[in-house]
Amino acid sequence: MKDIPVWLSENAEIVDLLSQFIDRLNTQPATDRQRPVAIILNKKTLPALFRQGAEADHLWDLIQSLQEDHAVIHITPDKRRDPFSPDYMQARLTLQARGEDILRHWLQRPRGLSPIQRWRKAVEKNRHRFPGDPEKLSAHRIVVPEKEDEAVVAAFVQLSHYLRKKLSLRQLSSRCFWGDSKFLDAREELICGLYPDLVIKVRPVMVSIFIPEAIEGILFIENQDSYTSAITGNSVESKKLILVYAAGFKGSASRIRQADGVSLHYYGKSDTGAKQSLEDWWFKRRSCDWPVWFWGDLDYAGMGILKALKQRFSEIRAWPPGYEPMLELLRQQKGHSPTMAGKQAQQDPDTTGCEFADQVLLPAIRQAQAFIDQEVVFESPRA
Repeated sequence: MKDIPVWLSENAEIVDLLSQFIDRLNTQPATDRQRPVAIILNKKTLPALFRQGAEADHLWDLIQSLQEDHAVIHITPDKRRDPFSPDYMQARLTLQARGEDILRHWLQRPRGLSPIQRWRKAVEKNRHRFPGDPEKLSAHRIVVPEKEDEAVVAAFVQLSHYLRKKLSLRQLSSRCFWGDSKFLDAREELICGLYPDLVIKVRPVMVSIFIPEAIEGILFIENQDSYTSAITGNSVESKKLILVYAAGFKGSASRIRQADGVSLHYYGKSDTGAKQSLEDWWFKRRSCDWPVWFWGDLDYAGMGILKALKQRFSEIRAWPPGYEPMLELLRQQKGHSPTMAGKQAQQDPDTTGCEFADQVLLPAIRQAQAFIDQEVVFESPRA
């Protein structure tokens, strides 16, 4: 191993520059290890070099010696450099093959485990605590700010205390992961692999419903303001409809029509017989005597909700009294572009299974390349 240059301890700027190589190596993913680490000389990576004068010239001499005398780096001048600029301006310093070993020796920074290696070591240490297969946990490092890998793995181990408690996924999450109830939302498959006997309580979907005195149909409404306006009687067309608040894709949940998968909440006083008839249909104990409608935003996301609902409620169709005023505004070019409303990511559902939506609404959206939100139709609720 090459001796440490006598001048290194007296040049903090060079020590800082070389430390940047080690910092990058320590954070480099395993897949990038074949690519040499490089640093561009600029005011950020080595500020003292760009103050010019005798100090800058001395630093540049030392950097060149790292290539010529020590074979630590390779210097590549910037071909686009102004011919009157110094040679070091935007020069590329590439760590040579033996450079890492030399720098770690000089700077007393020995090799350590990579982040993924540390994670896998923590998982392997606790392998015997998982009744199932921990390979999926080991495969990808789960990073939690301010928490060490060992603490994160220990939190997964802590789930073993609740195997038979019949808690919901969010209850489990809040108890084991520092009060964060949403930590496990996308990790149910992972924890079931770790604990095959884990019993997770189904979290029922909450559904708000309003039942009028006279009933002529059922209407699922996408957005809260429109639902609120409808239940206060601001729409003549919806006064005789059972109103269901279908926020987002909630109504498409696979368990929406199972008694243990949904919790129906009724607004105001409702006729007992009407409630029973609705629930008999909802839980598939009888066919529906009323037409079933959906009304949401006139955009691809709204049509997507209709398509998803139709998988659970085959009778459902787009509601003309709600969509026709919106359609007219769209034809008058009074809609908003996807970019204006941050809806660029919305995907065209192609078809919904509803004739009115597939033959009228979706073609109108595609032609206009614009959307209309449903709140434009009803007035605000009266005080």
